[in-house]
Amino acid sequence: MSIQAEQSVLFAVLTDSSRMKECDLEPHEFSDWHHQEAFSAARDIVNQGEIADLVTVCEVLGKRVPGVDFGKYLAGVLENAFCGAAFGQYVEIVHKSYRKRQALNIAQSLKTALSEGQDGDPVDTAIQQLMSLNQLGRNYDHDMKSVMAAGIRMIDEAMAADGIVGVPSGLRDLDECLGGFHDTDLIVIGSRPAMGKTAFMLNLALAAGQPVGVISAEQGHEQMGLRLISIEGKLDSQKIRTGGFYDEEWETLRKAVTRLTDKPIRVNDEPGMKITSLIRQARDWKYRYNISALYVDYLQRIAGTDPRSKPTDRVSEVARSLKNLARELGIPVIALAQVSRECEKRPNKRPMNSDLADASEIEKEADEILFLYRDEVYNPDTPDKGIAEIDISKNRHGPTGMVRCVFTGKFMRFEQLAPKTFQEQYGGSA
Repeated sequence: MSIQAEQSVLFAVLTDSSRMKECDLEPHEFSDWHHQEAFSAARDIVNQGEIADLVTVCEVLGKRVPGVDFGKYLAGVLENAFCGAAFGQYVEIVHKSYRKRQALNIAQSLKTALSEGQDGDPVDTAIQQLMSLNQLGRNYDHDMKSVMAAGIRMIDEAMAADGIVGVPSGLRDLDECLGGFHDTDLIVIGSRPAMGKTAFMLNLALAAGQPVGVISAEQGHEQMGLRLISIEGKLDSQKIRTGGFYDEEWETLRKAVTRLTDKPIRVNDEPGMKITSLIRQARDWKYRYNISALYVDYLQRIAGTDPRSKPTDRVSEVARSLKNLARELGIPVIALAQVSRECEKRPNKRPMNSDLADASEIEKEADEILFLYRDEVYNPDTPDKGIAEIDISKNRHGPTGMVRCVFTGKFMRFEQLAPKTFQEQYGGSA
């Protein structure tokens, strides 16, 4: 099937040079060396602004590979192959066949490395190589026609999804500002301790409604399990810890656990995780479960590759690596971050970008920076008790500003703030 697809691609290119613009294949993706050489010659001819056909391709090949009768072989291809409107399908078949061959080679290399006890981590190497196969054939050189087509496609997708083109947060107002969490983006969520950022992250993971991964470098999976039950079941977190439920609440707990068990969420709670281990785990999840987002708790807790590096250098390495990982896997990476206590010395204790611990590199690499703030932590008598503020301080895709939501502490839930009534918003009588 692969050989026939390769011949159909060559037939299309040699009978209509304009088809080359629709083709993102590379010569090495063809399995037959005749096809590799012929496609390479045809592409070079088209790139020079000339027409690639049987005569011009054979002329080039006669100089590149003397002594080989390409004319007879390619004439046979033109006589016996056919393409028609299925050109794109044949290109995809060639892509897939190449990836299958490469995957078999990677598997064989892994088997050999494991049996011979080779140095390094052959499993990690194999995972990285398998993940890189998804990038094969991707074109990074675009003219304005393809740029505009991609832009229109994103607009159509946004309209079809009511503006939420990324992974949803579960908070309507936040999604309206961000459009969801976008693929390839690094989103950093910072706050001081006790603001509820871990609970916020778990609320986001539950609201995604898609396979996601969670890296918990601060808490074990047991602690996360208790929090998730509280959030999902709207059960008092203190009662969960003590088991002090009323009879009817046990049924609520059972139903919550049943729902959570079916959620496509993966969790890694390795303590002291290194950035290399995090990347390995994320690649594995993407390859095996096709996760659509990765949540990290929290950025400054992830160890760098050099244990002797300064904290600033370590955080810089982790931030850069998380951004590169988002691009490599084509998913959003949502990372929590600790905020320095400097913000607590100001009358207005709401954090800013400069308050992020080792802020410079984080601020540069992040596509969006959000800050979580609850005034009741500092002011018990505040009129905003039970209100959480999400300050969008950086947004490469749109507006910045403040989003408010409801925080129910005993359930660890962040929920959409009910819209104001007409009287509350504008005054007057109904």
